[in-house]
Amino acid sequence: MLTLNNTHFAANEEEFTDSLFSPNGTASGFYKAYKNVINLFDHNKIKVGIISKHGVLALATQPKCLEGAWHYSYGDIPLIGRYASYTQQCDEVKGALSLMK
Repeated sequence: MLTLNNTHFAANEEEFTDSLFSPNGTASGFYKAYKNVINLFDHNKIKVGIISKHGVLALATQPKCLEGAWHYSYGDIPLIGRYASYTQQCDEVKGALSLMK
C-alpha cells in the first residue's frame, strides 16, 4: 500500500478489496511501479499522476486534441489534495521511490 497525503493506493485488486476492512483506511486508487516511474490511478484505473525516478510528483492529464498523449505538470493531484508542507510531500515521495523495480 502506498500512502500519499493520507490517500491510499493499492498495488492490485486484492489489496484494494482488503483495504475496505482495514482500520488504516480504504484505498482511493491504484499504483503501478516501474523502473523509472510510479503511475498513480484513481479507483477506475484512470491515470491521475506519476512519481518520477527523480522524486517529482506530477499531475497527469490527457488533452482532448492529442489522442493517447499525456501531459504532466506540477499541479496538485485532486485525488491526493494539497500537502500541508513541501517537506511532507518530499518525505512521502522519497519513501515511495523504494517501490520502483
